[in-house]
Amino acid sequence: MIEPDPDFLCCELSTAMDEPMAGTAVTAAVWFMLEYTRPWGAKATEENELPSPVSRWLGAQVRGWNGRLQFIRQFRPDADVLTFFVGVNDEVQPRLYEFHLGAYEDLLELDMAGIVAGAARFDPHLATGPRYFVCTNGKRDRSCAVYGAALYRALAEKVGSAAWMTTHLGGHRFAGTLLSLPDGVCYGRVAPTDVPHLLTATQQGNLWLERLRGRTCYGPVEQVADFYARQETGQMHLDAWQWVETAGHNERWQVQFQSKARRVVYVTLVAAPPLAVYANSGQLKTKEIAQYELDKVTR
Repeated sequence: MIEPDPDFLCCELSTAMDEPMAGTAVTAAVWFMLEYTRPWGAKATEENELPSPVSRWLGAQVRGWNGRLQFIRQFRPDADVLTFFVGVNDEVQPRLYEFHLGAYEDLLELDMAGIVAGAARFDPHLATGPRYFVCTNGKRDRSCAVYGAALYRALAEKVGSAAWMTTHLGGHRFAGTLLSLPDGVCYGRVAPTDVPHLLTATQQGNLWLERLRGRTCYGPVEQVADFYARQETGQMHLDAWQWVETAGHNERWQVQFQSKARRVVYVTLVAAPPLAVYANSGQLKTKEIAQYELDKVTR
C-alpha cells in the first residue's frame, strides 16, 4: 500500500481504491436521534453536557433495545423545542416517531417499550415521509466536514426540515454518508449532485444500489447478500425481499430471502482476504476490513 500525503482524506483514498461499500453499514434495532445543539466533539454521544439522569436513561435504552444513539441538529438557533426521533428498524414495517421536548428531562417520561411495540397511542407521533441524516461530524473526521456538510446543504435545499446533520454514522471513509429513516438504509459516497437520484429512490420506496452501504436492520453478511440478491433479480423495492435465514460459518454463508409471493432466492458468499484501508483522515495506521465475495445466486 502506497503511503498517502499527510493531509489526506480517507474518503478520497477509499474512492480511489474502489473499496466495496456493501456490508459496511452499522446494525441497530432502534435508532435514537436526539437534537443536541451544543458543540459536538469526536465522541459526541459519550462526551457532552446532557443531565446525568438523561445520559443514564439513554444508555439504558440503547443497551436494552440493541439501539444506536445519534445527536442531530439543524441551523435553527432560535428553536424553542428539541426534536427526538425513535426509528424502529423493523425489516417489514419500519416506523419513525417524532417527539418535541421542552427539556431533555422530558425523555424520562417516554414509554419506550410502548413505542417500540407500536402501541396505538403513539400513532400521532408517526413521522410522515422520510427523514435524512447526514454525518457532518468534522471533529470525528475531516471527510465528514468537507463532503458531509456539502451534502447536507444540498439536501436541505430540496427537502428543508426533513434533512438533519448527525454525528458519526460509522465509515467516514465513505463520506458523504447518510441514513434515511424510517427505512433504515445507509448510503455512502453521495455527492450533492446525487441528491435528486437519492430522493427519487427513497420516495418511491426503492434502494439505490449504486450508493448502498446496507440496510441497518441486517448484519454485514446479510447486507452483502441483500445487495447481490437485488443486483441479480433487479428488484429494488424495499420490501421486494425479506430475510429468512443465514446458514454457514466464518468462511462460507448461504443467505435465504423470500418475496411476498413466496419466491425464494439463495445468495452464497465466501470469505475473501481482508482489505487494508486508511480508515481515518491524516492517520497512517491501517485497518483490516472483512471482505465477502459472491459465489452464486440461486433462484
